[in-house]
Amino acid sequence: MPTIRLALLGAALVLRLATAPALAQPLLPGQFQAYAEDGRTEIHQSPQALARFDALFAAAGDVTALPDDTLRGLAADAAAANFYYGGTRAEAHGTVFAELVRRDLATGLQIEDYHRSLIAARRWQDASTLARQHPDVPLEALPAHFDGDNGNTTGAHYWRFDASEDRLTREPLATGGVTLVVVSHPGCRYSRAAMAAIENDPALDQALPARRVFVAPAFASLDLEHIGGWNAAHPRARHVLADRPQAWSFVRKWNTPQFFFLVDDALVATVEGWPEEGRVDELLAASRKVER
Repeated sequence: MPTIRLALLGAALVLRLATAPALAQPLLPGQFQAYAEDGRTEIHQSPQALARFDALFAAAGDVTALPDDTLRGLAADAAAANFYYGGTRAEAHGTVFAELVRRDLATGLQIEDYHRSLIAARRWQDASTLARQHPDVPLEALPAHFDGDNGNTTGAHYWRFDASEDRLTREPLATGGVTLVVVSHPGCRYSRAAMAAIENDPALDQALPARRVFVAPAFASLDLEHIGGWNAAHPRARHVLADRPQAWSFVRKWNTPQFFFLVDDALVATVEGWPEEGRVDELLAASRKVER
């Protein structure tokens, strides 16, 4: 049976949620993940979704005063916010995780969730520190070296992986002139089919813009072994890792594969998906729109 103190805390939490600013039907701790599932790839929906998370987190108040089950629910919410929206709420997740650790409640799964949030936020040193603190938890291995200005959030950036040096380097997306940005992933069979169609069709390969950037929507899990293997086998379709998804203004969702044809930073044409019959005609038509 819950104690009177826990019951009062729960009632106070419900009251704070009920009076949270101007968001219809406030979510309770533990409910955000199901809500986020509905629009997880729709980056243009992220302001609304993250506003609901922020309201939920603010209404929860002081995490040190929350009942254990409520704290666990809030940890799951923070994990979902960072998983689906590219590490945008890693600080909030850190606040909840620290309280779980203080109470000796952090499970292996919760440690993995927080590690994924730190990776999605590109907080490499914090992720590495967490891994050293929990050597018995199977966390994703990170490269030994990181280069680049991780504080510069202006414009789209990506991380280039050099397997030979075990290094990730952050670079800006240079889109002056004609550029083809392909959102794809070697682990996606539709992406692999699209890449094979380009590699096996010289006419299509020649028609597509010469400047191509293959960007993997790898946020919470980098999958560097797979990325490195693909890059070694396909040097003309080497993949980089997207950084901060909200900064890629022309990408409305991160489904794979997608083809974005840009001219001087302006989006001219988009081709989405790769059905069994392919989209060769659509790619050729889009290429003609950016010919110079």
